[in-house]
Amino acid sequence: MPAPSPASCRCAERGAAVVTALLTVALVAGLASALVADYGAGLESLAGRRDQAQARWLARGAVDWGRNVLADDRRRTRVDHLGETWAIRVPPMAVEEGEVGGELQDLSGLFNVNNLAPAGEASEANAEAFVRLASATGISAVEAAEIARRIADWIDSDELSSLGGGDEAGEFRALGAEQRPPDAPLAHIDEIVAIPGIPAEVLARLRPFLVALPSPSRINVNTAGAEVLHAIVPCLPLDAARILVAERERAWFRDLPDINARLPEGSGPVIADLTAVQSDYILATGRARYGLSVVRMEVLLHRHQNWPDILWQRIL
Repeated sequence: MPAPSPASCRCAERGAAVVTALLTVALVAGLASALVADYGAGLESLAGRRDQAQARWLARGAVDWGRNVLADDRRRTRVDHLGETWAIRVPPMAVEEGEVGGELQDLSGLFNVNNLAPAGEASEANAEAFVRLASATGISAVEAAEIARRIADWIDSDELSSLGGGDEAGEFRALGAEQRPPDAPLAHIDEIVAIPGIPAEVLARLRPFLVALPSPSRINVNTAGAEVLHAIVPCLPLDAARILVAERERAWFRDLPDINARLPEGSGPVIADLTAVQSDYILATGRARYGLSVVRMEVLLHRHQNWPDILWQRIL
């Protein structure tokens, strides 16, 4: 076989050099594309975090606006009703690159399940009110009384069952509990699903009327629904409670003597320890959109002073 000529060797070398150069260009182009993609993703991530932070800031601004409205209301009057400025939902308002809105929801018009064991001890009066509330939703009095007992056992301060004084944790474990009873108030009403022995369909009926507030609370008769009024006013028929709610739209209750005077004959008087005409607990919700980020913030406010305190908040 003849030896390759110098010219053919040079051609081969040039061909290899061209291939190497092409591969190098392709590699550099690939690396550059990857770097640009990473840089773009980094910018998008940075922009996303900025949008999220701005949306949270706007939502918190809506909450603080609500706190200011509540503080102004408390300075002017101690009677709260759904015709006041704070009860009006704020529609979304346009801001630069987004929008913001929110509302204030009175929680003092709902039944506080933690009242079933205020200060760590079961309350008979609140248990009876709970049974009346449950009965208004179609739940039997027997089943309602058992549910009230289980809730009270779950949150009371001792570790003894109210049925015979046995081991509370053992009773709940036998019912399928996945955790020990906290022997403390519920922080949020959603925690009620952890209590065994409450059928889901029963809880679905009760849920719209229930709340978990951190301390014993009274129900505002100016914001409570008919079912809750039926619960806290002995011998008040549900139909009569509905009439009271309709009449309340024209003339709010000024105080407890006022509501007692307007109760139908044979019902009442209201239980003073369960009843009020003011709202001390408000759920403030701020909604905001900024860029591509959307935030909903819920804050529980306590109005024990003019400026409402924040008890907890969560981002949804």
